[in-house]
Amino acid sequence: MKVRFLSFLLIVLGTLPSFLVRAEVVDKVVAIVGDEIITSSDVDIFYKNNKEKKTRGEILEELVDEKLIQNEIKSLQIAVSSEELSQAIGSILAQNKTTPEALKTELAKKGVSYEQYKKQISQNVKKMKFLGQVIYPRIKVSEEEVEKYQKANPRLTSNEAKMNLYERRGQDELKRYLQEIRQKTYIDIIQ
Repeated sequence: MKVRFLSFLLIVLGTLPSFLVRAEVVDKVVAIVGDEIITSSDVDIFYKNNKEKKTRGEILEELVDEKLIQNEIKSLQIAVSSEELSQAIGSILAQNKTTPEALKTELAKKGVSYEQYKKQISQNVKKMKFLGQVIYPRIKVSEEEVEKYQKANPRLTSNEAKMNLYERRGQDELKRYLQEIRQKTYIDIIQ
């Protein structure tokens, strides 16, 4: 009985138009980071939205780093409350001197839903929390360094000078941290 069914199936498939039977690759996996994947379309989207002139290889490396950070955020169970999300969006609205309705209208023009926007803001807040919990504590800035930086940049307050030093060193420290994580994580770049 099974042999007849298979024969019938092969005959039917042989008579179907090729466009109905043909398999098509929808998206290609270009990298595996731990248990996460990066697809060709992920790279394409990032490449299209790239304001700087970066190569696809550089963009792929950035996406790998982003997956590593997201994995760390998950493992540390960093979360954003609805109140924190509302505060972040409120801050963005105030900074841009706009209303929630105007923001939603602008997002719609760009083809982005408000829910997608909130999800992105939530991811940004999680990343800032990650930096505050993991990266910035690894940085040491002395009062002498702050004073020296402030003298070189007299328009800055002491607090602003300290924050600038943290931001500059934070990027370098994040790179070091990501190198440490890369050594512990399975990463396969498929090209």
